Amino acid sequence: MISPEIKLKTILKEIRTFESGPTVDGMERLGLNYHKNFGVSLINLKKIAEKYYPNPELAELLRTKNFRETQILSFMIDDYNIFDESKIKGILQTIDTQELTEQFITNILEKDEKFYPLALKLIYSEKEFEITAGFVLYARIATINSNLNNDFFEKFFNRGTELSDNKNLNIRKSIARAFRQTALRNSELKKKVLLKMIEIKNQNSKSADLIYEEVVPLLEY
Repeated sequence: MISPEIKLKTILKEIRTFESGPTVDGMERLGLNYHKNFGVSLINLKKIAEKYYPNPELAELLRTKNFRETQILSFMIDDYNIFDESKIKGILQTIDTQELTEQFITNILEKDEKFYPLALKLIYSEKEFEITAGFVLYARIATINSNLNNDFFEKFFNRGTELSDNKNLNIRKSIARAFRQTALRNSELKKKVLLKMIEIKNQNSKSADLIYEEVVPLLEY
């Protein structure tokens, strides 16, 4: 049996074959700064991950390297079935870019309904990336799960309004996304979201206006 350490060395070589300097430059211009970034596309990372999934031990080893690609691959090959709240919280403490937040949610947290209640807990955190993760998780759940009652989503409305003028752009954008995707579920939720948008607009805050502008125009068609 090939050890995780040997597999790690192989993966690092594979990552280098897909390295893209221009992609790294583009990410840096967008504010995506990593300890180490080879600019490998998500498509190519998925190709690598397919050869190793599932492998929790290798995933843990990948996370120790603290490269963009190894962090994303760790989420892609980990086994969400063995995750608990403690492990999730530990990983969220290490996440420091919006891209990693998205990848952790799409590869782990949205995979099982047992993680859904975490969305509400996360948005009431004091940590910016946990708050962002909570609203992104709400948005993803609204998009992929058609069976949940309206009540599940309405629980984030007041917190979304409360944080609508937060100085953190990622938080505001994740709030807008959660409201927008929730409104698209059905006409009742759409009406309630639009009422919340009026509350947000009435704050007369340029920061909060971003949420209004990213939600309302897309719901008027």
